[in-house]
Amino acid sequence: MNQLPPMPLPESLWGEQWCFASVSAGDILEEFGSRSIPFKKIPDSFVPAKLGLAVTVSIPGVIIYGGKQSLRLARWLNENNPVSLNYIPGAPDGLILQSSSTNPWIVATFTDIDVTAAGKVYQQRKKVSGGVHFLLVQPDHSGITFTGFWLLKDI
Repeated sequence: MNQLPPMPLPESLWGEQWCFASVSAGDILEEFGSRSIPFKKIPDSFVPAKLGLAVTVSIPGVIIYGGKQSLRLARWLNENNPVSLNYIPGAPDGLILQSSSTNPWIVATFTDIDVTAAGKVYQQRKKVSGGVHFLLVQPDHSGITFTGFWLLKDI
């Protein structure tokens, strides 16, 4: 099956902000495993300890601050079953979500050199982590409430 070109994320789902982030491999389950999160997927086979990753390895991820769209975005992501999230260099650079649907999705595009540098670090950390990474949706910057968390792994 041929893969379709990436489609823009529906405008009604856009969050307020997003950023690259990382969590140490040893903290993934502690931070997200037992926490009450409306939409959460942590496949046992992707858990860093089960893959033999050192607890100090940085697991890269993307945080989307969804604001009022947080629940809607997390529900949509859950329905589309995220598989991986990749930084793609280009003009502009982009963040592309691969899902189990036939369409890849453009989560963001950017030209800022600092964001581009962070995107390169994100991809490098994915290599070190054996492709394990995460996507986190939260309504705000408080770090108290999470709406969705997906532990992902490159195929």
